[in-house]
Amino acid sequence: MTGCDTHSEKDDKLLSFDKGVDGGDCLRLTVQGKPVHYSGDADVRSLLESRGENSLYANVRINGSVLSRRDFENIPLSDGDKIDFLYFMGGGTCSI
Repeated sequence: MTGCDTHSEKDDKLLSFDKGVDGGDCLRLTVQGKPVHYSGDADVRSLLESRGENSLYANVRINGSVLSRRDFENIPLSDGDKIDFLYFMGGGTCSI
């Protein structure tokens, strides 16, 4: 049993993303404003993939800093990180 498998009553509503877990340590993250237990590979790209996010379209902000896509595999996640996925939408005008 990993640390992600045990929750106190206070933690019952925590979400868990455990794809690819090899028994590693559990990180407590805040993802999109929600508390999460995460025990996959501790890099941004792995977190994106575990959530089904497309790294080609997502921009990532960790603790207020926006990351470059080329850094997704090189930026480690740490316990307590606050992570947001940002998607930019394009638009235009339509003449009828």
